Amino acid sequence: MRVAAIAVLGRMVTSEAFGVVAAAVSVNVILYSIRDVGVGQALIQRKQLEPAHLTTAFAVSLYLGIALALVLLVTAPLIARLYHIPESVDVIRALGSLFALRGVSATSRMVCQRELRFRAIAIIDAISFAVGTLASIGFAIANFGPWALVIGYVVEEALSTAMYLWTSPPRWALAIHRARFRELMTFGAGQTVAQIAGILATYGDNFVVGNVLHAQALGFYTRAYEWIKFPSTVFASVVGNVLFPAFSRLQDQKAQLAMSLRRVTFVNALVLLPASAALIVVAPEAIRVLVGPGWDAAVLPFRILAVTMLFRTNQKLGALVAQAAGAVNAVAVAFVAYMVLVIGGAVISINWGIAGVAFTTSIAIVVVCSWCMYLAMQVSELPLAAVLGAHLPGAGLALLVTGVAWPLAMFLRPVTASAPLIFALVALASMVACVAALAWLIHRGRGDFGWLADELRNLRRRKSKR
Repeated sequence: MRVAAIAVLGRMVTSEAFGVVAAAVSVNVILYSIRDVGVGQALIQRKQLEPAHLTTAFAVSLYLGIALALVLLVTAPLIARLYHIPESVDVIRALGSLFALRGVSATSRMVCQRELRFRAIAIIDAISFAVGTLASIGFAIANFGPWALVIGYVVEEALSTAMYLWTSPPRWALAIHRARFRELMTFGAGQTVAQIAGILATYGDNFVVGNVLHAQALGFYTRAYEWIKFPSTVFASVVGNVLFPAFSRLQDQKAQLAMSLRRVTFVNALVLLPASAALIVVAPEAIRVLVGPGWDAAVLPFRILAVTMLFRTNQKLGALVAQAAGAVNAVAVAFVAYMVLVIGGAVISINWGIAGVAFTTSIAIVVVCSWCMYLAMQVSELPLAAVLGAHLPGAGLALLVTGVAWPLAMFLRPVTASAPLIFALVALASMVACVAALAWLIHRGRGDFGWLADELRNLRRRKSKR
């Protein structure tokens, strides 16, 4: 749904309008990392909860949500001046209302995750996003410009809040229990530092691009980055929400934690390495198909950042495992270093345009991924050889895809100017090659492919019983 939404809105909203909203969204995402000072994640990670933990978490989230909305209301002109995008003042203020809504529903969201109620989470997130996207498309048709995107965000958050409150009613309270707050903050403080640093790293390069190169360049850069972030965003918001409570339950069982880490790493590499190879080959066509004409300036940064798809996702995996085992402060240090590398690299490389910023950001992602995976290996006692071995099948598939996709794309480009046709044929050929290779490997059933074969058989049995 997100892919379809970006493709449609990329044709209906200008790059300047995307840049105006990107400035506001990047500030919102930074502040979102401190929406509950980490007490929400602490609710999930903590082994046992008392009613006072829940009421304290609700009160903290409510107060912080209102406070952050007021901060954006007052500081919007300053933020717009920092970005050199004066049109974003009212947009920043309007999007500040999201914090008040999130503050009310934050505890309900976290309780759903702790209780592993992922069917309800999936339904709520899908419905709210669909309705918000339809609102954006409708107002884009009515020529509302950047406000079409703003209205979509507000509609999505309002509907999501209402549905979470109905699904998991919180313990309404305004009092903060000091002892329970201190217990939650034992985990929450480090989690908040890691979140803030991670968000500043993710959007720090946006700030540099917007400040120096202004709205249009920021629009190109964010569109390129949005597609490459997509797998890691899905991993964090969907898979990560499942894995964090699951890993938390395994925090004292190192053998099972190590096995889970290796298997998730294996699957990540199996999917993302060949996908990266294919996207690098068909980057020009992918940009034209997914975003529309007029976005060719995003092709080179898209190719550079495509190299990092697996690294971004494994960075989040390593952080999840380490945090679930209690090494939250070590993860915070890694993310602070990440922030420094991204922002410092962007300041140095901005003279080479958005491609230069993409290059230094990619280096920072590789460094922090290695760091976070090292922390995960420490807490789970998984050896380096096992981690490297988990990547080999995915690397083999990436070489296979490159060998299929590159010659085919080079043959098709002189023959046809149709970007959708080239994209579709190269993607189809790549997928056929991967599926054939995977079918053969799963049939052999050696190593991790034996486990994967068992999982697929179990999935088929569950579906047949339904």
